[in-house]
Amino acid sequence: MFKKLITALLTLSLLTLSACGSPGPKYRNARSYSEGLAPVQTQGGRWGFINERQDWVIQPRFEDAREFQGGKAAVRQNGKWGFINKRGEWL
Repeated sequence: MFKKLITALLTLSLLTLSACGSPGPKYRNARSYSEGLAPVQTQGGRWGFINERQDWVIQPRFEDAREFQGGKAAVRQNGKWGFINKRGEWL
């Protein structure tokens, strides 16, 4: 009886602790919001842009990315820098 009680308490404790655990950081790196979007780097190393609700607006496909200024942001893809608009289209 005592052994079953101890086993049940340990099981309950482990379940409670695992339910409270954090999955870890969502992003590897993040830069400042500018014009409603922020460049963020995924755990896989690619950069994209999220809005203030942290929804992806421009999917992570860049090697590097900077904040938006004047409706455009500098990004690097395939080793080359260029500019995109807020829809992720090259300018």
